[in-house]
Amino acid sequence: MNFSELTIDRCCITGHIFKGNEAKPITGSIIEYETPYVGHVKVELSLYVQMLNNSSLYPRDILSGISKNRTLNGLEPIVFTSEFVKDGYKSLNVPEVFEEKAFHFLRHLHSTGGKENKEFELRSGVECMIAYATPDEFNRILDFLNDEQFINIGHVTKLAGGSVLYQRVKLTSLGKDQARKGLPKMPLFGLVSQEISTGNLAIDEKINHARTLFFDKPESMDKMRSACETLSHILEPLRDDLETYFSAKDVSTFFQIVNTFDIRHNKDTTKTLQHPEQLEWIFYTLLNTINTYYKIKKRLP
Repeated sequence: MNFSELTIDRCCITGHIFKGNEAKPITGSIIEYETPYVGHVKVELSLYVQMLNNSSLYPRDILSGISKNRTLNGLEPIVFTSEFVKDGYKSLNVPEVFEEKAFHFLRHLHSTGGKENKEFELRSGVECMIAYATPDEFNRILDFLNDEQFINIGHVTKLAGGSVLYQRVKLTSLGKDQARKGLPKMPLFGLVSQEISTGNLAIDEKINHARTLFFDKPESMDKMRSACETLSHILEPLRDDLETYFSAKDVSTFFQIVNTFDIRHNKDTTKTLQHPEQLEWIFYTLLNTINTYYKIKKRLP
């Protein structure tokens, strides 16, 4: 294709036609534009053409989310290359599962006026980009946040073209608390949603029981502690085998950390767990170790 004859008239991520001066003059091999939907975008010319012709082959929701969020945060856009849209974006730890997207958007609302009781008017076809979601998924995100009593929605209107308008959206006190509390750093939060298969049905059931117990409402220190204890019982018999995949020093340090806290032991040398954040750290450490161990074990002969 003769790039000199190419008409730059639409977003290669969303397909929206440019208005006014949204598209910048072409300089070299980079296409640059900025729209209300995806924010400031820079993309290699060859990739721009490929995405226009085969948009379904690319992670459009993730790319629009990256562009939109960087623009909102006052950051320079990342130049989208073939390598970046294939695997490179994964190094950014962007939200990819439903729960991550929902809580990312909750924190966005909190930081952009929600903590000061600001009311929002949200259009699913526009704000979905902030949540790294499709419009349909964004509708489910707002339903989820509303069902969990993190937000209140004053009025919902279905618009032409399938978009939905949400009016008088406000964070609740519970939503503000959740946004301030935040979530475990990604990718650890994905452990809550992803399937962990050990090949042993009894162990899988214990892991699922521990996850349900840890996140069951209402939260309590006793339930969180019991969940951690369940995971520690899973790992204890694996202690020697862990040294096959991790160094003996690392395994020893890991169990020393677990045993130092009063999850299973009641000794004068144990440290008292007084805050849920301490149990969150222990829980995700245990769960991530189990997940990593079984993944490596399946991969190696």
